[in-house]
Amino acid sequence: MNSENGKPVSEDELHAFVDDRLDAERSAQVRAHLDANTELSDEVETWRTNDAALSELLSAYGYGDMSDLPPSTRWPVARLGGWPAIAAALVIAFGLGGGSGYLARGLWMQPPQAQLAEMESAWLEMAARDVFLTYVREVRHPVEVDASERDHLVNWLGNRIEKPFTAPSLADLGFELVGGRLLPIGGKPGAMLMYENAQGDRATILMARNTGARDTAFQFSEDSGVNTFRWIDGPLAYAISGFLDRGALEDISREVYAHFETI
Repeated sequence: MNSENGKPVSEDELHAFVDDRLDAERSAQVRAHLDANTELSDEVETWRTNDAALSELLSAYGYGDMSDLPPSTRWPVARLGGWPAIAAALVIAFGLGGGSGYLARGLWMQPPQAQLAEMESAWLEMAARDVFLTYVREVRHPVEVDASERDHLVNWLGNRIEKPFTAPSLADLGFELVGGRLLPIGGKPGAMLMYENAQGDRATILMARNTGARDTAFQFSEDSGVNTFRWIDGPLAYAISGFLDRGALEDISREVYAHFETI
């Protein structure tokens, strides 16, 4: 698909348009392109509506001002010389793999609060994507304990991650629990639950111990064809991943968030 000036409009740019991460000129070009494509425009507006609903749902986890940040030993701003240096150091630290690409994407187009939140939780997005890609195509052993032992599965995983929980029901969205696994994430026990629908589409829920990042609202990312929604809530971090489109994954994320909020 091409914008009015003939330049192709990528899906990443559409997501950036929704997130107000495009410069004014490109944003206007994408807006004109959407005005000429009603079906695509409706889809993008659905993303925006869903994002607004999620933001309202998670408003208690807003970022706040930079002045709200506690003194941190993890991001020594003064020593490194401010945001550009921090970003550069992190890009170098993550090497040339997926981490650097993720961090570099739109880094300078976002406000400092969003940069900090994205950098702090980038480990979660990468872990969730890697776990999903490792197990999504497994036929015989996608999980360690299957759903026929649901109570045992959640009790075991809950004990290991020090967070008792029950598995969310996603039946209304057409997904059933396949089972789960215990995983090492950041040097600590983490848990993965896998769900599947009648078409064989799979989605994973990753639960990991928070490595020290502050709470975040929902954050969306896409890499290697995997869409991921993630958030951090106190000592735990959550990520929902799948090959599903953004809207379908948001529906699952809302259900999962609402479920864990009640526990």
